[in-house]
Amino acid sequence: MRHTLLAILVFFTALPAFSADGPKESAYDRVMKTQTIRCGYGTSKPWIYQDLQTGKMQGLNVDIMQEIAKQLGLKLDWPEETGWGELPTSLYNGRVDIACSLLWNDPARGKQVAFTRPLFYTAIYAWTREDELRFTGKPEEINNPSVRIVAQDGDMTASIAKRDFSAARMVSVPMNVSWSEIFTNVVDGKADVVFADTIAVSNFNASNPKKLKKISLPRPAAVYGNSLAVGINETALKEILETAVNYMLQTGELQALTADFRKQYPDAIILPTQPY
Repeated sequence: MRHTLLAILVFFTALPAFSADGPKESAYDRVMKTQTIRCGYGTSKPWIYQDLQTGKMQGLNVDIMQEIAKQLGLKLDWPEETGWGELPTSLYNGRVDIACSLLWNDPARGKQVAFTRPLFYTAIYAWTREDELRFTGKPEEINNPSVRIVAQDGDMTASIAKRDFSAARMVSVPMNVSWSEIFTNVVDGKADVVFADTIAVSNFNASNPKKLKKISLPRPAAVYGNSLAVGINETALKEILETAVNYMLQTGELQALTADFRKQYPDAIILPTQPY
């Protein structure tokens, strides 16, 4: 009798978890049922933002998502701005289906979400305040205990600092802090160096009296892939997105879609090498 009870207990323990209403619906099943992708996003011009007059979503990443939805015969919905730092949590909780604003596919995020192949790459540079004279382009000038690097917890900025400039001191800020707040740490003297792409810095410099300047290192601090992201277990949803991305790259549609953007922002994105 004891062995029978033990066997029953093991059997029920091994069963998959079900809620009172049945098994949890996957994002893929929800998308297929509604024929609609619920996009999570964080805003940043010119990548993705909302037109305040019309309420429409605009930007390069919006154009890309509209083309992907068209390829898959689906509609797009933009229910809420989740913010960059909250996107992995929103995917996990099922509040959104896809991180449509694209994410840098660094390993820290890779523990929480599943990435598609990169649609394009972004070069990350080192920046300091306009009146800072210590940095002439030598990496060892940054990799110094007297230098403070501002970086987001768990983000690629922290990865770069720890990997290549471990002797410098880290000024940590939360993942949900905006680029403007991060850059303010540098121009106000609370930190000395920050790692970011050229567009984020250009946007900041255009609207602030205190400005950042690039440190002319021999090479970019890093080059990151910009990918769509889904929940870590959403294999089927990732697969259909991957198919659409591959198709757009192989047919030249992504090249055509980004042509005007690349002319306007020459150093902003690098497209993947074509197989031919």
